[in-house]
Amino acid sequence: MIKIQHDQLMATVNPLGAELSSLQSSSQEYLWQGNPDVWSGRAPILFPIVGTLANDEMKYRGKTYQMMRHGIARQAVFDCIAQTQSDLSMRLRSDATSLAMYPWDFELTVHFSLNFDTLSITYEVKNLDSDTMIFTLGSHPAFLLQTTDETKNDLSLSDFDIHFEHAESLRRVMLNDAGLLATESSPYELDNNTIKLSETLFDQDALVFKNIESKKITLRSNQKPQLTVDTGAAPHLGIWAKPGARFVCIEPWFGISDYIDSDGNFENKSDMLSLPSNDIFSHTIRITIG
Repeated sequence: MIKIQHDQLMATVNPLGAELSSLQSSSQEYLWQGNPDVWSGRAPILFPIVGTLANDEMKYRGKTYQMMRHGIARQAVFDCIAQTQSDLSMRLRSDATSLAMYPWDFELTVHFSLNFDTLSITYEVKNLDSDTMIFTLGSHPAFLLQTTDETKNDLSLSDFDIHFEHAESLRRVMLNDAGLLATESSPYELDNNTIKLSETLFDQDALVFKNIESKKITLRSNQKPQLTVDTGAAPHLGIWAKPGARFVCIEPWFGISDYIDSDGNFENKSDMLSLPSNDIFSHTIRITIG
C-alpha cells in the first residue's frame, strides 16, 4: 500500500489495480473498506471495458478474446513511477497476459493528487499500438455510509441521498442477470434532483443512466453534503451498492455494458472511445470531502 497526504486529507492506493483503498479526512474514513462478506471491491478502475461483454468475450478481426467484467486493469499490478508527499503516479503497460485478452499495446497511467479537501484522479491512456485503439474507461469508487452523524445520532440508509447538480431528464437502462443492458430505457424521476437511498433501491442491480447533464454528484446525509464527485463531464453514470449495504458507488463512465442483442464484435460495441496510434486520452475525476 502507498500513502499520500495533504493537510488533513490522506489517501492509500493499492498497487494491485492502482485501486484507491482509503480516503480519510481528519482520521474519518470515507471509502468502503471492502468487506469480502458483502463486496470486496473499494474503487476498481474499469479499463478497457466498462461493465460486461456478452458471454465475457469479444471478437476483433476474426479472433475471439475472453475478458471478464470491467476489464483487465483491476487485476493487474501497477508500477509506481513517481511519488511525493501528496502526489502519486502508477503505470500499467500491456504485456503478453493483457494481449491475450485485449489485442492492443497500451500504457495506462493513473495520477493521484491531494489538495486540501480534494482528491484528484487523472487517467491517461496512451495508444502504443500501430492501429487505432478501441476502449472504454470508468471509475467505480465505493463510499462508506457513516453510521452516526457529527452529534452521534444514528443514521439509517434512508437518511442518505444522492444529489444531482442540475435538473435531469433521466432514463434508466436496466441490467439483466448476466450484466447486459436492455435495448429499451424508461424514465427515472428525481425528487428535487435527488435519489434517496433505501434497502431496496438496488434490488434490480445498478442504476444506469446515459448522457447525464450534471458534472457534480453529491452524497448527502440529512441533506448535508458528505462528499462530492466531479465526474469530469463523463457522459454516463452508474450508481450501485449491494442491497442494504452501508456503501454506495458513484461511477462516472465513458462506456457501458454490452446490450442484450450484442453481436460480440468489438468495433460494433456502443459508446466506445477511439484513440489513434501514439495519441493520449486523459480524464480527471475529483472527490471533495464535505
